[in-house]
Amino acid sequence: MDLLENNFIQQIFAEDCVDQDITSTACVDKRAAIGDIWLKEDGWVAGLLFLPQIFSAHDPAIRCELFVAEGTRLTKGTLLGHVFGPASSLLNIERIALNLLQHLSGIATLTAHCVEAVAGTKCQILDTRKTVPGMRKLQKYAVRMGGGTNHRLHLADQILIKDNHLALGTDFVDTLRRVRKAFPDRRVQVEVSHIDQLSMAIAEKADAALLDNMSVEEVAACVQINRGRLFLEASGGIRKNNVREYAATGVDAVSIGALTHSAAALDISMKIRGCLIDNL
Repeated sequence: MDLLENNFIQQIFAEDCVDQDITSTACVDKRAAIGDIWLKEDGWVAGLLFLPQIFSAHDPAIRCELFVAEGTRLTKGTLLGHVFGPASSLLNIERIALNLLQHLSGIATLTAHCVEAVAGTKCQILDTRKTVPGMRKLQKYAVRMGGGTNHRLHLADQILIKDNHLALGTDFVDTLRRVRKAFPDRRVQVEVSHIDQLSMAIAEKADAALLDNMSVEEVAACVQINRGRLFLEASGGIRKNNVREYAATGVDAVSIGALTHSAAALDISMKIRGCLIDNL
């Protein structure tokens, strides 16, 4: 799967008018420069591997040298890598490269904290489809770099019957049966909002249940009733500070929308310095 497609790169270049950088055109010549990429807070880095593709797409003369592995836990003050090339070209792309790197690293870092929080349990940390349009593959990649597991990539991946599907159907059981009849070979997950619905899902041999907006106590009760028959995923209102409580119930997974829609960017900077052309 091509995570960073050329049309996406061209779109983000056009958004920032990288070929019309009037500031750099006015005050920076074609001298060679080095950009040092620094980590300014502890965290997990994701997206470094995309930097060579981004920089070279703008100017093939730019070269990248990376010093750390993708998905690695690092400390403040780590030098992540260098970029070498014409100073004006580095300045044209600096902000785009940092924006992507900071965003993906923030997702990886939040995911890793959640994975650490559930260590010693069987609970998986899942993402959701609550992603920025056009960036889903990249954001889900960052989740993997933080040790999380991807939920479905898109609507065709698997069946997930949500509350709005149920609201438009005749009833819970009928909706499950209709889905099974239409797609007998597909994994079926159904959202349940109370224990009675879980019992019906078990009786109808669903593959998985999404325990939506349940308290820790309600999730624990569902785990006891289920006795390992369905894959149980808890979701809704789960954050880094309470994920351990949910994992301790014995639930199979928790899905956290905040991994992709609310992760704070990791603080990363690029400091550009001049160099002799012979050093490039």
